[in-house]
Amino acid sequence: MTWDWSFALDILPRLMVGVWYTVLVTLASSAIALTAGLLLAILENVSTRLGRAFVRFLLELFRGVPILVLLYFAFYVLPEVGLTFPAMPIGIAVLGVVYAAFCSEVYRGSLITIPAELRDACVALHLSPYVTWRRVLVPLMIKRSVPALLNYVLALFRNSSYLFALGVPVLMGQANTAGYESFRYLEPFTLAGLIYIVINLPFLYLLSRLKDKHV
Repeated sequence: MTWDWSFALDILPRLMVGVWYTVLVTLASSAIALTAGLLLAILENVSTRLGRAFVRFLLELFRGVPILVLLYFAFYVLPEVGLTFPAMPIGIAVLGVVYAAFCSEVYRGSLITIPAELRDACVALHLSPYVTWRRVLVPLMIKRSVPALLNYVLALFRNSSYLFALGVPVLMGQANTAGYESFRYLEPFTLAGLIYIVINLPFLYLLSRLKDKHV
């Protein structure tokens, strides 16, 4: 099979539509993952033993089950109990919840590194627990977690390709459809791979800068 430039140029607009959906899914699922992960880390820290066990169960559940299984469960099984949602919100929610479990571990790790003396100082200054978390602990947790969290945003960008299994027109889905309709897979998947790399490069550069800054 030889490379067909005219076919490659013909499918490029379709792949750009897939890029738009991929970026949209990545941004939405990242917002869920970063926010829910922080809330889970805080909840695990301030909960009772029973609460911590429940949070730990949720984290292990979402980290242990493959993403594709969760996507199919939400898309095909939930309608059987009367819960029907469009494919794209389901995909965003599943990716967001799964990566919230991973992000929670990152936040928890950064929280452990905060010296206990800092909490003692907050108590000595008569800061309420809410103010201590909002003004002191959470900003430090986020600052120390940024490089690792950016890794997970990159992973979400790549794993958004799973959503093509539900029919969401992400970049992988558009490439697969273009190949299926024309019986030519060389150009669609090559271009899709190159686009993924090109979009990844700014993130990789930013990640290396942040790692240098925090090492």
